Amino acid sequence: MSSDSLEATYEIRRYRPEDRAGVIALDDAVWDRNRGGRWFDWKYGANPYVDHVPLFVAVEDGTVVGARPFMAFRLRAGETTALALQPADTMVHPDHRRKGIFTRMNERAIEFYQDNDADLFFNFPNEASLPGYLNLGWRRVDDKRTFYRVQSPDTFVPQYAEGRAATLLGQLAAPIVRGYHEVRTELAQPPPELAVDLRPGVDAAALTDLYRANPPTKFHARRDEEFYEWRFGSPVWSRSTYVAAENGEPVVGAVARTRQTNGGVEIAQIAEIVPMDGGRRWREALAELLGDVLGDHADADLVAVTGSIVPDDVLAAYGFSPDDRLPLSKFSDHRCALVTRPVDGESWSLDGRELTRTVNWLLSYGERDTT
Repeated sequence: MSSDSLEATYEIRRYRPEDRAGVIALDDAVWDRNRGGRWFDWKYGANPYVDHVPLFVAVEDGTVVGARPFMAFRLRAGETTALALQPADTMVHPDHRRKGIFTRMNERAIEFYQDNDADLFFNFPNEASLPGYLNLGWRRVDDKRTFYRVQSPDTFVPQYAEGRAATLLGQLAAPIVRGYHEVRTELAQPPPELAVDLRPGVDAAALTDLYRANPPTKFHARRDEEFYEWRFGSPVWSRSTYVAAENGEPVVGAVARTRQTNGGVEIAQIAEIVPMDGGRRWREALAELLGDVLGDHADADLVAVTGSIVPDDVLAAYGFSPDDRLPLSKFSDHRCALVTRPVDGESWSLDGRELTRTVNWLLSYGERDTT
């Protein structure tokens, strides 16, 4: 569809309060889920880093047929903080696809944010949507990597219950039958003064203190109490905070969260770890904390963690496998990439660090477009 025809058929504009019900209905139709108003208000209406709902819509005859939402973050690099926008939950109704709506909504957003003090975009498109972003000036940084601990292989992929696939899935379960104490012994000998405390919900104050003790210099979302209260406030998940302390002094903290999919699969995520990196003491405390998290979530079918914070050997010892290698790559059909674009299309560095270099990014689920 030509640009003139598209503009004549669809109104492409910023979100208005009267669009709320239409956007939620479109989300239900496109993603086959029922998130509801509380979820929408949390994810987009309550974002603390912008003074508006960061969302653009395509409307035909009064009906919302396309939506381009964003999540806003204060992205930090060294001592520099920038306003970053993450495209999220892209939606175009099936009856209106391949007409240029996706492209035009993104173009309208770029035009708006060029005049409104935003600095860059970053997001994690899948293979289907990646070309659209590249055509709009985004550049690929790296593949997104996630580690999974498959605790119930038959639930995870029941359609692969026979033959070679079943053998591969059996390999995933093998490390899990080993006792937690055995694994901890292999990882480190934690000092006896180390203890892990479980706290209900998200302890924003404790997590903020741990973050401020050793903030990373790489690109990441700046953490504070406001960030934690918003980012981990989704009504979809149940959450707990774990803090590992040595002689009463907190060393590392984590947020674990759980939910059940529409298909009845129980998912647990280690959604946050702070500090996001550290030395031997941090590693020992993290290994002990992970053992407690996994022990408390032994009934989950699947446990997931992003692949840039926990050392690979610690994850392997606890039975996690990366989704870009066998056996999990056999079943992965939704590979995603980290991509970025400066809002002005020209400023490809922040605090002297190139946006397109993988080594300059350190991200967790806190920065990812997750529910």
